[in-house]
Amino acid sequence: MPDNYEEQFTAFIDFLGFSEASGQIDESIRAKTLALLLALSSLRGDFDLQSTTHEGGGKQSRIKPAISTFSDNIVISFPLGRISKDMDSDEYTTAVYIMSHFSQLLVTIAAFALRIGFLVRGGATIGNLYHAQGVVFGEALIEAFQIESQIAVYPRVVLSPAITERQAWVKHFEVRRADDGLYHIDYFKMLAVGASAPGENYGANTKAWFAEAVGVIENNLRELESGRKLKELSKWAWFAREFRSGMERLNPELRKALGISPESIPLPK
Repeated sequence: MPDNYEEQFTAFIDFLGFSEASGQIDESIRAKTLALLLALSSLRGDFDLQSTTHEGGGKQSRIKPAISTFSDNIVISFPLGRISKDMDSDEYTTAVYIMSHFSQLLVTIAAFALRIGFLVRGGATIGNLYHAQGVVFGEALIEAFQIESQIAVYPRVVLSPAITERQAWVKHFEVRRADDGLYHIDYFKMLAVGASAPGENYGANTKAWFAEAVGVIENNLRELESGRKLKELSKWAWFAREFRSGMERLNPELRKALGISPESIPLPK
């Protein structure tokens, strides 16, 4: 096996509703689908780790995960050994670093997808994987895909026992356990505040994104119910509840400053 066939945090992400949208004749839907594909293509790249040592002896690491895309699927991986060695860190610190970076990336992907009418679902695990030069191979990929396609059900990224049995990973503040006993990444809380890039227009852009997201949710709940598409409706209804719940956990002062409210998020009637 190649040297880079190693233990990696591996996530497989799929976009719900993509197949249906791809077959639509409506030009606006086609344009949105193409926009998603173009955005995904810009994410591709191999794992990259750059470290800078400061005069005082401190060290700063910049890590970019390996990302591959094909159709509406994304594979994201972080090699545990290489990151831990570079940072000279224990498992807890490595776990916090990887989970924080992955959660931020997931928020960015989910926020873009929601704005154009898609939800994200995925699975994540830790296992052996080769992920370089456009090649993705290994049992970690297979397990992450199986979790996404067979277990996750709703628009969430479910974590495998290979992750949840390691206490250092479960303690992370962005991991929650659902009523069905499955652990998933709590990207819902940070979805609105992480949807826009920092800058002088951050507040206005966040408010505009939130208004669009609310409109997309409302429209999908209405159309799916009237069209009797119960399977799809259940996923949007589940997402709407989790999104509202996540918003309720945000600092009230921050919500007020941004002009966004949990009560604005529509729920099934």
